[in-house]
Amino acid sequence: MEPPQTIEEELEIIAQALEAGIDPFPPKKEKSRITRVALGWFMIIIMVSWVSQFLYQSV
Repeated sequence: MEPPQTIEEELEIIAQALEAGIDPFPPKKEKSRITRVALGWFMIIIMVSWVSQFLYQSV
């Protein structure tokens, strides 16, 4: 499917979506705190691993 070339085409696509019961602009999902904490700990573990490998090789 090609992207719409004019505003009228885009409005027609949005109107068809609304008629079909599809929300073309769904609300953004809230990012959960647990995801950020898990990602942070993962990055910390990776950095500690890299530092320990570097120190092991330099000794």
